[in-house]
Amino acid sequence: MNTKVLVTMAIMLVVSIFTNIALGFNVSSENKENEQVVNQNKDLKTQVKELEKGLDKVEGAITDEQLAGNKEAKKTVEDFFDTHFNYNTNSYKDKFEKIKNYVNEDVYDQLMSAGMPDTPTIKFENNITKMKLYMTAQNKELTGLVVLDTIYTIDGVDSPETTQIYEVTVAEEDGKQKIVSLEVLGTFASMSES
Repeated sequence: MNTKVLVTMAIMLVVSIFTNIALGFNVSSENKENEQVVNQNKDLKTQVKELEKGLDKVEGAITDEQLAGNKEAKKTVEDFFDTHFNYNTNSYKDKFEKIKNYVNEDVYDQLMSAGMPDTPTIKFENNITKMKLYMTAQNKELTGLVVLDTIYTIDGVDSPETTQIYEVTVAEEDGKQKIVSLEVLGTFASMSES
């Protein structure tokens, strides 16, 4: 019996060693596969981030192109300046209510910061002689310059033509294109006629 026990123990020892070696190779193989999967996962995440950045860039370019061709936004700017700078004694006070359609609340408050002016008792008129828009889209906003040439008339006497330059930003608010930023960059009038 002693030999049978010894042979059985030897067989069990050989099987145990073989099993441990096989398990060691499996664990080593699994670790390598896990490392490969982890590295592939990192590579895929990097690729996804790069693709997302590219997609954002393309979507931004498409949005900017769409904005640059947005006729409603350009018409909003044109109509605002037409309403705000083409007036006479009779239409002067009404223009302040009409411009609300073209600007957001902040810009309206900026324009009305001095309060509602009274209509002077003299006869006056302001007319745009030329208006040029230079609009571009960037970062999903439509911005640009507006160059206005105007003539102001008081009791039938024309003042020299004045050129005014404005920077505007147009964005969609409540489903409508509105001027969300308006800044005067300069006002220029001829010092003498040649």
